Amino acid sequence: MGRRVALAENVPECPPLDGVNVTQEKEKADSANPQEELKLTEFLILTALWMLFGFMLWYYFSAFHGVPARLLSETILSQVLGADFSRIVAEPNQQFLFQVETWIPFVFPDETTENLGFIINPLIFSYGLPVLFGLVMASGVSWVRKLVILLIGYAVITLVQVWGVVWESLKVLAFNFGEQTHVVVQAHGISDSVIAIGYQVGTLILPALAPILIWVLTNRPLVEQLVGWRPDQLRQNRNP
Repeated sequence: MGRRVALAENVPECPPLDGVNVTQEKEKADSANPQEELKLTEFLILTALWMLFGFMLWYYFSAFHGVPARLLSETILSQVLGADFSRIVAEPNQQFLFQVETWIPFVFPDETTENLGFIINPLIFSYGLPVLFGLVMASGVSWVRKLVILLIGYAVITLVQVWGVVWESLKVLAFNFGEQTHVVVQAHGISDSVIAIGYQVGTLILPALAPILIWVLTNRPLVEQLVGWRPDQLRQNRNP
């Protein structure tokens, strides 16, 4: 008996199975998103670990990364205090500390008179740097983007550090050494209220707020992923 051969164009197509479609769509979605989304718990653990490492680097290299802040603070104080200000140098025994030197004659308790100098700790204004380091290193972005964000953060936090050092220095001269130095600061037209506000902002607000703002503004997609919110949800709520 002869055999009949069925040509492909004569054979009706079978409808695809739903299970096959679901599997294919899932495979496509997996290939489009090869990396799993970073969970909030994982992100917090990674941030804490990277932050500990960042604090070690920040402290051990503080004598180097604080140099720009020292030079900028010296320039600003020389403009504000004029001839009454001398310079800012690294403290000889602890290089990360700033030694502020002035030409203001001061009578010490032993009744000797010398030009006044005092110590400022700039690290209390720049602890946002290791905080930002931990947040950035825990983020699932490319290394190039991490480096760019850290450079931006270093520039911004250096300015925060400059703000803190300047207002801390003025606060010390205005309130810590009595009337001898208070009258000098007032003679340059700087009121106690302005010093108090500048000091509080530079100590309590800017150091803590700066790293968080930098990270949020430069990692918006990750923030939306972690909080489970997207801009299109807001549009849907406005236009139901």
